[in-house]
Amino acid sequence: MAPDAQPPVALAADQRVSSDRGQAIVEFALVLPILLVVALAIVLVAELGVARMALQHATAEAARAGALTNDDEQIRGTLSATVAPLAPDRVTSAISPPQEEPPRNADPRGSLLTVQASYTLPVPLGFVGLPRFVVTASASRRIEWMP
Repeated sequence: MAPDAQPPVALAADQRVSSDRGQAIVEFALVLPILLVVALAIVLVAELGVARMALQHATAEAARAGALTNDDEQIRGTLSATVAPLAPDRVTSAISPPQEEPPRNADPRGSLLTVQASYTLPVPLGFVGLPRFVVTASASRRIEWMP
C-alpha cells in the first residue's frame, strides 16, 4: 500500500458523509404525508362552506315559498330544487308548524313558518375514522297567504 493511500473502509466512510444525492428524496418522502393531510383539510373546509351556503339559501327560498303558498309539498319541492350543488337525496327537512296544526290549518296570515334542513356531507376516507359532518340551516318567514 502506498504511504499516502487510505484504507478502503475509510474512503467509503468519507464518501457517505460527503454525498447528498438521496437527501432530497428522503425529505420529500417525509413532508409528502403532511402536505396531503393539509390539502385534504382545505378541501373539506371548502366543501363545508359550500354546503352551508347552499343549504342556507335553499331554506330561505323554501320558507319564502311557504309564506306565499302555505303548502308543505311546495316548500319541500322548492327546497330540493334550490339546494343546487348538493345532492337533494341527502337533505332532510322539517317544517314547523306542520300544515295540519294550528295556526296553519285555519287563518295562518301573520304566523311564523320555520323551515329547517340538514345535509350529511360525504367524507372521503371515512373508513380511516373521520367523523361524518352534518351541516344544518334554518329560515323563518311570516305567512302572507290567505285562505
